Amino acid sequence: MRLFIIPALIVISVLGCDIFATEQDAASRIENLMTEYEQDERFSGAILAAEGDSLVFEGAFGLANREWKVPNTLDTRFRIASISKPFTQILVLQQVENGNLKLDDSIADHIPEYSGPSADVITVEQLLTHRSGIVGERAVRDLDDVERHYYTKERLLEYIAGYDLWFEPGSRWGYSNFGYSVLAVILERASGQSYAQLLKTRICEPAGMKDTVVDVTSEIMDRRAAGYHFIPNEGIVNATLLEMSFVIGAGQLMSTVRDLYNWNRALMDGVFLNEEHTEFILDAARERDPVGKLRRQIDVVRYGGSINGFLCSTHSYTQDDRFVVVLSNLKDVSGDVLPSTFDVAREIAAAMYGYW
Repeated sequence: MRLFIIPALIVISVLGCDIFATEQDAASRIENLMTEYEQDERFSGAILAAEGDSLVFEGAFGLANREWKVPNTLDTRFRIASISKPFTQILVLQQVENGNLKLDDSIADHIPEYSGPSADVITVEQLLTHRSGIVGERAVRDLDDVERHYYTKERLLEYIAGYDLWFEPGSRWGYSNFGYSVLAVILERASGQSYAQLLKTRICEPAGMKDTVVDVTSEIMDRRAAGYHFIPNEGIVNATLLEMSFVIGAGQLMSTVRDLYNWNRALMDGVFLNEEHTEFILDAARERDPVGKLRRQIDVVRYGGSINGFLCSTHSYTQDDRFVVVLSNLKDVSGDVLPSTFDVAREIAAAMYGYW
């Protein structure tokens, strides 16, 4: 386990009364919480908590590779699953801002060979907002087998096009990884660059992110954590195989807690997009979230993800400029025993707010 604690003076509120405390208090509580989780094998991964430009706590716990007993570190790269989607949103809206894309463009405008239903009706905006009617992975037959195979973009588009629509485009909301894969191909066609190139030049470099990349299953990737599943009555096992080409645009990225902190700062500061499009992204992820034993409701911009062997979430408490990121390479497939990354982040936030 590797820890960094940075003490500073903050004001916290308990039962409505402001009191003075130090970030050392919050950091100590976070450290105790995470150490207990690690000792009980209830968490494996890395976390970071910050207030503004000040890091309150960051630490790594558990093992990146259980067979070789390699520990997780703050530099370990974790698959970030659906937290990849806001990255895709940013890249798409950047192309809208520079005139290469319009939100009312259709799939057919950029992928004329796409043979799926309503290709000339489904718009970029509907793909962005999960209102396209393109099915999600829950509709996939034999998913465990399907997701093991390598997909060229052409093959993946052909596979997606073979499904009927869930609903008439624009008529309602329906979460769709496949919709974001189609969006990634539109992005590449409109920009003339690969998704990986756009990620590097349009997001990572401006934000000072050195460890966020497109995950390629067949390549030797530096500092990539292995993913594990917890199965009740069985224990911890290797996660089932996922070929990352199957989730382009939707869940293909891997990152570190420090990079996601830098990403969040850049997003909030308007580094990537103009004010209108920044709010477009943030509004879609803004909600009220319960924190602490008293379940105090706090406004948060929250992203989360779940993929074979990995869980993750980021929580940006915008009113107070506080941020928590939790990345885990241990997933409870039952969802009933181990805490989710949302649960862990809420406990960390409770320590920062003094709502324990």
